[in-house]
Amino acid sequence: MDYQLHGFMIGKEIHFDIDNGRLYRLPSSSTERNFIFGSIFFNETMLQLFIYLLLHARHKKVTKDELLKNVWEENNLIPSTQRLWQVLNNLNKKLHLLGLPGDFIQNMKGSGYIINHIDVIPIYYKLSDLTLTSGKEKD
Repeated sequence: MDYQLHGFMIGKEIHFDIDNGRLYRLPSSSTERNFIFGSIFFNETMLQLFIYLLLHARHKKVTKDELLKNVWEENNLIPSTQRLWQVLNNLNKKLHLLGLPGDFIQNMKGSGYIINHIDVIPIYYKLSDLTLTSGKEKD
């Protein structure tokens, strides 16, 4: 069976929806009196960088050169250390807005970057389930 990556769950409240390029937080506590929904959208470079980090930097560090090659060059962008730093800095600020720690993407001084959070789970769906659902006739 073919599986397609849909996104990631980060902790119990944050969901990353790759298809819509959106990260959102839905509180899981039933004791809260107010319902607060938070959502952030990514530009294309930030989206590709975040996906790459979630796929490859959860269990090991990824180097700056690896990011420049696999995010910038693979998407026909001009690689630059300054641009990488800028996008990572803005990404961490956006993640912090949803309540993730400021060092969610941790810089390993001179050696690379790693996701500094243990509770990140990829979410997949079966392509066959998608075609069965979309192939049904409407009444």
